Amino acid sequence: MNIDLTSFEATARLARALAACIDGSPFLPPVLMHGPLGAGKTTFVRELVQALPGSDKAEVSSPSFNLLNLYPTDPPVGHFDLYRTAGQGFSADLEETLLAPDHFCLVEWAEHLPPDSLPESYIEMTWTVQEEGRSVELTARGREAQTILDCVRNVLEA
Repeated sequence: MNIDLTSFEATARLARALAACIDGSPFLPPVLMHGPLGAGKTTFVRELVQALPGSDKAEVSSPSFNLLNLYPTDPPVGHFDLYRTAGQGFSADLEETLLAPDHFCLVEWAEHLPPDSLPESYIEMTWTVQEEGRSVELTARGREAQTILDCVRNVLEA
């Protein structure tokens, strides 16, 4: 699925659609994000977290220096930023959080995720900066991810 995000509101709408699809879902496939600095990844995470129950206790910021922020939403959100981990591996604690079935994880700079840490099912988001706004390509890898992505498509088309 390809989406043009021509405004902040378009990014927020996509984030709210994904939040609606994971809220109460038994499936929480992580979202692995790729894209340059300034593409809108952290803004997307902020808007998604704010759309979930419990967001009043969450302050979203890029976890560049500690690699992972956990937000007390429902479901809990793990926000990874792997920018600084290129070639350094991935700790067992981080991998445990990424694969935890009760957390919804969003991974910025997912290209730094070791291949053996990839979950069976995930949503891949590739962000591109354009002259006017951004575009994002969403791809489902696995059945659970496809279920969530189908829901997002339905919410956006409603």
